[in-house]
Amino acid sequence: MKAVALAVGAALLTAQLPNRLSAQDSQFGIRGLGTPGKWESVRARSSGGAFAPFDGFSPLIDASLIDVRRLSGSVTGAMSRRTVDIAGTQTPLRGTRFPAFVIAGPLGRRLVLGGGFTTYLDRTFGISTSDTLIVRNDTVPFTDAVNSDGAVTDVRLAAAGRLTKRLTIGAGIHLLTGSTRVVATRTFTDTSYRNTTARDQVSYAGEGFSVNALYDLGPLRLAGWYRADSRLEADIRGTTVADNDLPNSYGVGVLLRPGAQFAIAGTATARDWTGSTSNGHNTLNWSIGTELGTPGAGLRLGARGGQMPFGAGATAPTELGLSAGIGKQFSAGRGRIDFGLEHLQRTGTGLSEKVWTFLLGLTVRP
Repeated sequence: MKAVALAVGAALLTAQLPNRLSAQDSQFGIRGLGTPGKWESVRARSSGGAFAPFDGFSPLIDASLIDVRRLSGSVTGAMSRRTVDIAGTQTPLRGTRFPAFVIAGPLGRRLVLGGGFTTYLDRTFGISTSDTLIVRNDTVPFTDAVNSDGAVTDVRLAAAGRLTKRLTIGAGIHLLTGSTRVVATRTFTDTSYRNTTARDQVSYAGEGFSVNALYDLGPLRLAGWYRADSRLEADIRGTTVADNDLPNSYGVGVLLRPGAQFAIAGTATARDWTGSTSNGHNTLNWSIGTELGTPGAGLRLGARGGQMPFGAGATAPTELGLSAGIGKQFSAGRGRIDFGLEHLQRTGTGLSEKVWTFLLGLTVRP
């Protein structure tokens, strides 16, 4: 029976089970490789993600590190409450994450080095499936429950260099790592049969690289980026149980700052998940946002939308969100604390989610 439970756990690594679900994080990631993380600081996420290409503490692109003028570090925290609706049944869930950390500093006037980590795929969930099997000509009902706790983490080393007064280029190398703790339990309705539980740890490995650029035209700043990731391997005790292709990413952004107290930005990002799993979808996501007040310390408002990469239907699930936040500097500009609130509505075949997330960020410049 232990082998049966382990087989259930291994099957979940490819996330193909179309059964009754429950989860701590987005359920739209269970049927695929996981829930993609948002590579954004609190400032950027409060603006719907629109300022992420232009924010040195958002690990979306590397060229934005050029705006980090002294050694600095930034950490992002997120506390979420979600309501999941599956075929009319609503379930409340909650979770706490630290999805991004960035540290960077200049090496001369034209070069900035940085690094840190962010969540690439979140794989914290629980799945429960019920079925029957034939034992000595008797039909025996049972329930399989599999719980996974962990994530795939993107560890980044990046550099940004200013080639001319207008043009900045950036590049980064990415190591995908992390693990999940998986517990698989089979429970029989008939108490004369013995229940079984198996525990194991799944390790992940992959790599990628990114190239990007910023171009300044007076009050207008343009951004473009490309990222390629390899295959993601999932191992249990040194044995590869899943090997999935990861997408290429393309994106563009524009920032307009006509005055010292106002800025507006927008982005569009495309990713190809069709080669990752049999139910993967291409995604196109957009965001638009504004910041009122001094840069980095004003009122932020934003909206975002687009698709989720994994779902049960022939079309990709959709996501629509609104967000707001504010930043406050302290210690004569040596630190900044950011607060944000985000609401997301995700809709797919037979499943929907409403998510409220409170965001807290801290940036320190020693």
